[in-house]
Amino acid sequence: MGSHLWLLAEEPNPVRPLAQALFQEGFAGVSFFFMLSGFILVHTYGPRLRDGSISRARYLALRVARIAPLHWVLAVPLGVAALVRGAAWGPVLANWALVQSWVPSSAWYFSLVGPSWSLSDEAFFYTAFAGLVLLSRRALGWLGVAMIAADVAMVAGLMLGGRGAVAVGDAQTLTYWLIYILPVTRLTEFVIGMWIRGLSGLWARLWRPTVLEVGVVVLLAGAMVGCRLGGVPDAVRFQLAYMPFMALVLRVYAAGQGAVSRWLARRRWLVLLGDASFALYLIHLPVIQFVSQRWENMDDQPPVLLVALGLVVGCVGLSVVVYRLVEVPLLRIVRREVERIFAR
Repeated sequence: MGSHLWLLAEEPNPVRPLAQALFQEGFAGVSFFFMLSGFILVHTYGPRLRDGSISRARYLALRVARIAPLHWVLAVPLGVAALVRGAAWGPVLANWALVQSWVPSSAWYFSLVGPSWSLSDEAFFYTAFAGLVLLSRRALGWLGVAMIAADVAMVAGLMLGGRGAVAVGDAQTLTYWLIYILPVTRLTEFVIGMWIRGLSGLWARLWRPTVLEVGVVVLLAGAMVGCRLGGVPDAVRFQLAYMPFMALVLRVYAAGQGAVSRWLARRRWLVLLGDASFALYLIHLPVIQFVSQRWENMDDQPPVLLVALGLVVGCVGLSVVVYRLVEVPLLRIVRREVERIFAR
């Protein structure tokens, strides 16, 4: 969310240096999101898919039921409004079907609800998982190594060819799509997450777990600031640079042995915000865009920092409301229908 509060980085305010050095690297959170997704799916569905206690069709239906309903609640009215204004059918239909990330055009992958491009990637991951889950831990590890090598080769080729920039002015380049949006490229992080969950010693006692929990977060933040201020090329930063640090965070916190993990797990309000984070992910950018545009047109503009704080509090509060009043009832209904269909 900090990375999308571009007013903090562009307009004079007390936290502008922090926003430019750290918040604008917030796109790296997608790597963690994709790794966590692979980790959780192995934990939740891995054993049942391997022993056949859940069919692949039922598993896929349940995964679609998890992400699609709330997406459609937002995307369908926005799509209808766009079509009424004369928008092309292609991007709208692709967004509704969650296949927009396969098209190398920001008019397609950022259509309607911008952050939903990652749900398009997730839909691909869910499908691939049905086959990947059958691989051994060793085979999955070698697959991850091969995919990292392919990503490195692609980035190196782009940079040697003078195509390392992810944007020209305000327009995203083909490089941006190849390294940041394309589902096949981002499958690397998903596979890494699957491999981490498969580690045999995942919950073995860690050395000084609290020190590790604090250390990996400091290391990640330091890497983000260092890469940003050090001029590391966009083509490297937008995926490869932060993958090892995100993997470390996932590995250390999955064990849940340190004081930080225990403190987090005991805070029910944080668990609620975690539950509502999917709603926050989908709603925050349209809200930020709406408020920012109106702030820019004001004659007597409120302080940027005050606007940003209001957006954070407002979006988080709205996400909790959407989670409880929209997402949970929708999930209950859709999952019940899925189970009813497969029971027949």
